[in-house]
Amino acid sequence: MLKNPHPSHPGEILKDVYLSQLGWSQTKLATELGCAHRKVNEIINGKRSISPDFALDLELVLRTEAEMWVRLQAEYDLYQARKKRDVA
Repeated sequence: MLKNPHPSHPGEILKDVYLSQLGWSQTKLATELGCAHRKVNEIINGKRSISPDFALDLELVLRTEAEMWVRLQAEYDLYQARKKRDVA
């Protein structure tokens, strides 16, 4: 299995790939998802994780697979945990 040595936060991918291709703002995505703009903003800025429930919402709105978002979040979380252990 190939590993990304420095995985991006999934919010960065959400912003740089999906929102930019759709030409959507964070507000538009929040409206489509039926959630608060703050939630989308925090995810995009890496201050909040993508939960399995949010991944399912993205699946419906963006026509992506929820598993992809969960996998991206898990890879990012594991990378961050390894970084903390290396420092400690």
